[in-house]
Amino acid sequence: MKTLLIILLFFLLFSTLVLSTTLDVGVSEDVSIKIINENLNISNNVVKFSTEFYNIGSVGYKGRARLFVYNGTNLISDGWSEEKSLMPGEKKTFDIYWYAKSSGNYEYALRMYYGNEILENDRKELKIDEASKPEDIFEITNYRTYDDHIIFDLKSKEDAKDIVIIPYKYVTGWIFEQKAIPNMEKDSVKAVSLNYIPLMWAPANLTLSVASDNGKYYSESSIKMDKLSGLIGLIYSIYDSLRRPV
Repeated sequence: MKTLLIILLFFLLFSTLVLSTTLDVGVSEDVSIKIINENLNISNNVVKFSTEFYNIGSVGYKGRARLFVYNGTNLISDGWSEEKSLMPGEKKTFDIYWYAKSSGNYEYALRMYYGNEILENDRKELKIDEASKPEDIFEITNYRTYDDHIIFDLKSKEDAKDIVIIPYKYVTGWIFEQKAIPNMEKDSVKAVSLNYIPLMWAPANLTLSVASDNGKYYSESSIKMDKLSGLIGLIYSIYDSLRRPV
């Protein structure tokens, strides 16, 4: 009987120890983020917003930044960065561009989407002292629409650097990423791909703005987003996959 009690006592002690260890080792899942750096670079007409985010939680997630620009009470720009993955302890920078068509006093607000959470900053002042009158040198042709991206040819009539492609007008509620291209030579052509996420897909109008050289060059182009189908759609899909657009 005494031996049985000793065995029972040892079993209870061991079970309590194992349970305690399991509880101590377990880590609660935490989806958290922190802004550790925010930079605003104004170069004449082109404004670059750069913000660095730090995943201070315990789980990884995908995130993207969104920028609102206001003129008084009017929302005049709604821009999205590209989507990036952030693992616990990882830091990444998100860039968003805005082209100011005129000088003036504006406000901007930054919003971060991460996991299923949203972090939003208060509005801040944005002053454009001088906006130059740009030259129209870019041309967009041969655009094609796919389920989650569009592809088009971008031609430059002059040498250009620090080129940014900004979806300017599109369906409210859709997500449309921007694109930055380091440089283009005179009369060169680049195939460009822009990612987008529609709420519910339907043929839609899209206006793209292209700026470079701190706003010295600027062009706009309106296109009709309408998916290709059948044999023509298949041929273009193969053709675009081989071209490897930027």
